[in-house]
Amino acid sequence: MSKLNKDILFLLFEELRDDSKSLFSCLMVNRLWCETVIPVLWRNPWCYDINYHNKNYLFTIIASYLSDDIKESLTRQGIQLPSFSYQQFLFDYLSFCRSINIAIINIITSIGSPLSYNQFILQQEFYGLFMKKFPELKYLDMRSIEHQIFYFPDAKIRFESLSELTCDTSIDSSYFYGLAQLCQYIQRLIIINVDPTDYHS
Repeated sequence: MSKLNKDILFLLFEELRDDSKSLFSCLMVNRLWCETVIPVLWRNPWCYDINYHNKNYLFTIIASYLSDDIKESLTRQGIQLPSFSYQQFLFDYLSFCRSINIAIINIITSIGSPLSYNQFILQQEFYGLFMKKFPELKYLDMRSIEHQIFYFPDAKIRFESLSELTCDTSIDSSYFYGLAQLCQYIQRLIIINVDPTDYHS
């Protein structure tokens, strides 16, 4: 089975896209399998049943895309960042990504700093990266959103392709106004009802 061609492998991995255990195991078979499964894994790297608090590699990969000037500025504020560049990796990981999960981004930025203010700044930089590096944005889970990401440079181009949106009833209406200016092709809308007393407790 390890000798299947790349097209067949890709179709197989597509069928396994929701099975994180199988996909991660495919990384270790050989180079061809690794090269073929990485784009599938990174299309939506936030959806897997893993503890993101402990996943330093995900934080490290994203932070490595920051420019040296931004890294230097963030480091002066006490944020811990990798010293190397994404250009040292075998893959351009963010070029495969098609989704944003706000809550997971909030979790992994806490790896860089325990301070809320620093995390907010780091999130801002990450979203700026996503708007530049993602070829398109298909899925957005905007629960826990705190940033007006719709007004970032290049956001219009990315959000035009959005097809699935997950949100909850606690989100301020201004975020939906921002979305409405950019998104015309949403096919699936998931709204989670949140009790305001639970949300603010």
